[in-house]
Amino acid sequence: MTAFTIDIHEFYNELKNAGFTEQQADVIAKIQGKTATATAEQVRHDLHLDEIASKRDIRETELRIVTQLSAMQQDIQLTKITNKALLALCTIIAGALIKIAFFTHQ
Repeated sequence: MTAFTIDIHEFYNELKNAGFTEQQADVIAKIQGKTATATAEQVRHDLHLDEIASKRDIRETELRIVTQLSAMQQDIQLTKITNKALLALCTIIAGALIKIAFFTHQ
């Protein structure tokens, strides 16, 4: 969240141009700057503006989710291939054991 700022120098100049003394313009501009900043901070606090997600935040989160889903899909495919290979290996071993058992008993 960006900080709220007020150009008190410009405000000071406007007060001077309106006929205020330098001292009056300086005091009023400083008070106005402090008041505006405090008001903005109170609004930010009341509205929980620091907790609101921006479009950029949402896009970044979406990209992370898509990346994670892609990695998970690759893991699933690898698991499927591994399971098929293990099933084939178990079938070969079972066939070999049956063949050994068959020839041993003859």
